[in-house]
Amino acid sequence: MRGLKELEDEIQEIRQKSEVYIISPADVEYYSKCLHLRQEIWNLLGRIDEYLEKAMEALKHLQPFAKKRSVIELERRKYYGIKILVVGHSIYTTWTYRSPEEYSGRRSVNIKEMFDTIFEHKDKIVPLLRKSIRDDFLEIVELVEEIQGCLKMEISREGAFRIWERDGYEIKPRYADKIWMSAADRFYKVYYSSEGKYFANDGVTELAKFFEAYETVHDMLAEVHQRLAEELRRCEERLKRIKEIVAPHALAKRL
Repeated sequence: MRGLKELEDEIQEIRQKSEVYIISPADVEYYSKCLHLRQEIWNLLGRIDEYLEKAMEALKHLQPFAKKRSVIELERRKYYGIKILVVGHSIYTTWTYRSPEEYSGRRSVNIKEMFDTIFEHKDKIVPLLRKSIRDDFLEIVELVEEIQGCLKMEISREGAFRIWERDGYEIKPRYADKIWMSAADRFYKVYYSSEGKYFANDGVTELAKFFEAYETVHDMLAEVHQRLAEELRRCEERLKRIKEIVAPHALAKRL
């Protein structure tokens, strides 16, 4: 976090460049609060990421997913060949020039890629699974989706916002009717638009750009922090449930 002297120097520079800029101590206070909240949010997202990784890895205890490998054709493309879905010890998609019946290749796949395939083709995958794991498989996938949902969160505010942008040596206002932030950017970037037209995005640390909107940004971040703290508790419960599901399968493999 920047020191007070550096902030005062930046405010002085802004005032020198444009007479319309007036930054009060309250503006700087909200700026500092936003930086503090963003760091706490970053920490919460990091912990949820850890839960997601552990939840995904737990699915491996159900391997092999099928007694006999099945290969299903998904699509055909000129020059690319045939896209197939493979369900066996692992679950993945790949491209081949052979017919699905003739495919005998293998490929390694990381757990995230496996889940991307499962989310996209779940209806085709489930009937091919061993009957003894289908219910457990579906419950784990559902719980992983719920954890992953936290990392796709978006939050927005509508209203009248004045955002300041540099135009050469001048600083000019741009008017926005919506600002939003997303978990995909770790709630670091602030997006803004007017009448559905996208403007740009910048880091929440851009004091000169967002100083008139920092109270709103702080309100957004405070809501995000509260929601993520609640989701973190739910993620702990979801991971605990996943461990209960896979425990018998893990034990059976050791016997």
